[in-house]
Amino acid sequence: MTIRKKLVLAAILVLALALALFAVAGCGGDSGSGDSTTAASTPFKVGVAGPMTGDYATYGKSHKEGAEIALEELNAAGGVNGGQVSLEIGDDLGDPKQAVLVAQKYIDDAELIVVDGHQFSGATIAAGAKYETAGLPMISPSATNPDITDLGAFIWRICMTDAVQGEGLANYSVMTLNKQKIAIMYDNSDYGRGLADAYEAAVKAASGAIVGKEQYATGDTDFKAQLTKLKGAGPDLLFLSGYYPEGSKIAQQARELGMDVQMLGSDGYASDELPKLGGAAVEGMLVSTFFDYTKEDPAVKKFVDAYKAKYGGANPDWFAANSYDVVMLAAQAAKNAGKNERTAINDALGSIGTYQGISGPVTFDANGDVIKPLQIVIVQDGALATAPQQPTQ
Repeated sequence: MTIRKKLVLAAILVLALALALFAVAGCGGDSGSGDSTTAASTPFKVGVAGPMTGDYATYGKSHKEGAEIALEELNAAGGVNGGQVSLEIGDDLGDPKQAVLVAQKYIDDAELIVVDGHQFSGATIAAGAKYETAGLPMISPSATNPDITDLGAFIWRICMTDAVQGEGLANYSVMTLNKQKIAIMYDNSDYGRGLADAYEAAVKAASGAIVGKEQYATGDTDFKAQLTKLKGAGPDLLFLSGYYPEGSKIAQQARELGMDVQMLGSDGYASDELPKLGGAAVEGMLVSTFFDYTKEDPAVKKFVDAYKAKYGGANPDWFAANSYDVVMLAAQAAKNAGKNERTAINDALGSIGTYQGISGPVTFDANGDVIKPLQIVIVQDGALATAPQQPTQ
């Protein structure tokens, strides 16, 4: 046999061996080490953390339902990077101590790659430090305390801070509504007080006057003493910083006292429960919201229709809409990264640009805080509707 023929035969044998090895690998011959796991086989598991039971369960319910709509939509489209979407519900009761326990459970679950939550600022701050240390990205739909900004690189939110909302509402009050004498009534909680303080400072900076400022506690039912003082100051706008259960009663008692004043409620008032509880007293009230379900927008309508079909015809509130946006945003980040993995998703969030959510365009600043326009609705004929005057963006 000539050397040339030997070389040809050797080449044929090498080629045959290579084809055989390729065939074995193609038929699943690999034992399945961690390095061989592909994005297509990695599940997309999301922790949904909020108050699912207890005094604040109504907020957790909306939070969970919004995430469920996102799950169904994503799985119907084939999942995320080929992986099925699932939710792990964590009940933090809205309590910081319980939030830490939920956070540790999520951190220890290797399949869980992103957290939709927490809802309340206190719970978010307590849990956020743990997520940051563990490298598990958390995107809050609703925590507004400015201190969350400093928690770290793995902590994000798609709602504006109290400081930003307070400034925006102050400018809206003075510049858009042309109100100069403003009274404030606020829930003496972290949220209500922080937003009221930011609003007060911004009204003064806009050359408006704060003619009175009164507080109350969550659960109070009699507000006439505070309202009597505020009425005597002659305001042309009453800013209400808190939540709708107390706010609806404040409005009723203000009308009983003969206060003919424009009312402006914070985002905690943005619920269909406000006109149900407040009746005629809240007619004409303006309310800040992070989601306007009445908007003529195809994406908004799709979500609202899906929510109504699944949950008995009810309109979704902004907690549900923001939770939906968090899951869909995280899914888009994973798709951009090309894999369902914690650090990859976090890195992709930092370079996502502007994400068009149903709650509005989401753009992150260098601290993971959202840059987003304010939206105002009005109570009109017993329901929420888009207010005719919107803030100047």
